[in-house]
Amino acid sequence: MTLEDLIYQRLTQHPSLIKKLAKYASAPAVFFQAAPDDKAKGWNGRLQFPRIDYVVDLQHNPERKTSGALTLNIWSTEDAGVTPPEELEPIVRQLLCGVFLKPDNAPPYALSWARSEPFDVPREGDGIVIGMTVVFDVYAFPSQVTTDPDPILAINHFAKKLIPCATVIGKDDIESEVVPTENTPALYFRLETIKNQRETNTVAWMDAVIAGHVFAGGEETVWIKAIVDALALDGEVTMLDTSPMFITTLTADNTLNATSAGQLRIGVRFGLLRRKPLPHVLRNAHMEQTKGGE
Repeated sequence: MTLEDLIYQRLTQHPSLIKKLAKYASAPAVFFQAAPDDKAKGWNGRLQFPRIDYVVDLQHNPERKTSGALTLNIWSTEDAGVTPPEELEPIVRQLLCGVFLKPDNAPPYALSWARSEPFDVPREGDGIVIGMTVVFDVYAFPSQVTTDPDPILAINHFAKKLIPCATVIGKDDIESEVVPTENTPALYFRLETIKNQRETNTVAWMDAVIAGHVFAGGEETVWIKAIVDALALDGEVTMLDTSPMFITTLTADNTLNATSAGQLRIGVRFGLLRRKPLPHVLRNAHMEQTKGGE
């Protein structure tokens, strides 16, 4: 399925929303791009409001591969018995935020609410159509695993061992969606910067900064603290080649947006071996055997 399909699935399978929407061809009135004409047979002469239409605009992002925006319109009227858009908007936000959607042959995506703006347009005949435009930022969460020695592979393994109940994006398989909760968080780590720190004859020391994103249905603080405490106490993370990746700095800021920026900054230092150690060669050896312990 595509990202658009997964969004449609989220909106049309939740009882709290579909019972408040009109029906089109016996399905909830949720449409990609635009709703059918008011005279379309699918309406079957019934009430056409409230209804929802949406469009997803993705673009290339050098760090996250793709990003973009979801623009969703909630249409309603002031007629008696019709649910107003301000009652539907919180439900829509709850359904779409804090969830990872995994399209086919694509990385997982997460949505972050940006703004909601009311509108009204003249209605054919008398009255007006009232509505609300809800805009979400869309972020991709591509795998950050690179080449050995790999700091992201190492921190992913560390996080999964520390919090087995967590879904580690980029390490664990995801079907179509993951909804993080207080007891089953989702974690994502990405390489933010990397630079050469110093060089020796055998090792090139690298400094890197890893950004960590923690999702737990609004209860992220306890998991952020657990990760910080474990890294601070251990002081290092074992990499795939069994070499240490040293923790140099740790910063946690729970006020940062988990979807876009991430709440953790982990400074690390690890080494790239230039060559295998060479054994010492013994030259000009002289052996002498004595008799009787002389």
